[in-house]
Amino acid sequence: MHDLDALSALQRTLSHRVIIRDAFKTPVTRVAGIDLAFIGDVAITACVITAVPPVTALAEYTVLSKLDFPYRSGFLSFREGPPIIALVTSLASKADLFLINAHGLAHPRFYGCASHVGVVTGAVTIGVTARNLCGVYTRAPQGVGSAVAAYYRERQVGWVVQSKAGCRPIFVSPGHKISLDSTLELVTACLCGHKLPEPLWLAHGMANSEKRRRQAMDSGM
Repeated sequence: MHDLDALSALQRTLSHRVIIRDAFKTPVTRVAGIDLAFIGDVAITACVITAVPPVTALAEYTVLSKLDFPYRSGFLSFREGPPIIALVTSLASKADLFLINAHGLAHPRFYGCASHVGVVTGAVTIGVTARNLCGVYTRAPQGVGSAVAAYYRERQVGWVVQSKAGCRPIFVSPGHKISLDSTLELVTACLCGHKLPEPLWLAHGMANSEKRRRQAMDSGM
C-alpha cells in the first residue's frame, strides 16, 4: 500500500522547486512529445522529436518499463514519472522542450507529472492533456488556436486551448522552466491540424502502434 497523504506532502514540498518563468535558450528549434500506452502493468513510453514548426519526426524512441504504482488521480508522477524520466535522461538526440501527456502546474498541489519530470531531470516541460484536472475557466475558447485562462485557488495554472475544429479543447499548463505565456505560444506553434500538438500526437500514435504490435505478437498473429 502507498501512503497517499505522505505522497501528497512530498508533492507540496517539491512544488516549491518548480520554476514558472522562461529559463531556456531561444530560439526553441527541437520539441519532443512524450506519451505512454499500457499493456497490463507494462508501460510503453514513446518520444518523438520534431523541428519547430513540426513537419516530420527528427528522432523517435520507445522504452518499455514495468510499473510498480497503481493509477491514482493526482499521483501520476509516481506511476508514469519514472519511465518518462528514464527516457528523457537516456536520449541520444536532445530536445529543447518536452510536451508531456500529463498535467504540470494545473494540479491540486501545483505539481503534476510534467512538473515532476522537469524538476528531476532539469528539462523544460509543458503538460498537455485532453482532460481537465482542477482548472476553472469562465468560458470555452472560440476558434482554432484561441485560448482562455484556467485558474485554481485564485492562481492561473494554465490554458484551455481550442486546438482543432469540432473537438473539445485541450488543457495546457507549464511544467518547469517556462512561463504561462511561453507555454501557450509554443503549444500553439506546434498545432498542425490534430487535437494534440504535433510532437505529442506523433508520440501518442507511436506508443499505441507499438502496443498493438506487441499484443499481436503475444496473441500469435
